[in-house]
Amino acid sequence: MTAAPAAAGQPGRDDLTSRIFQALYQDFNLRTIHGIYVVVPTGVPCFASSSLGEIARQISEYEYSRENPAGRHSRRPRVAAADQNAPSLQGHRY
Repeated sequence: MTAAPAAAGQPGRDDLTSRIFQALYQDFNLRTIHGIYVVVPTGVPCFASSSLGEIARQISEYEYSRENPAGRHSRRPRVAAADQNAPSLQGHRY
């Protein structure tokens, strides 16, 4: 048995289900990713990607943005004066 398509201008059954869920659980954010529901508490970051490297980048940017107030445009922190005299690793192979 398949569900009948929603009439024009009417929300589909899945849309109605998610709207009811959101009304009942207002302290949570509901997302759908490739047909899977993801629910996280409101205000808690949620990182998603098909790549762990991309998730690591998202987390890094999120943490940096929390540590540095808006208005700073550089992604990297400034080098402290003591570190400016440290030997450079440029040109070394790892």
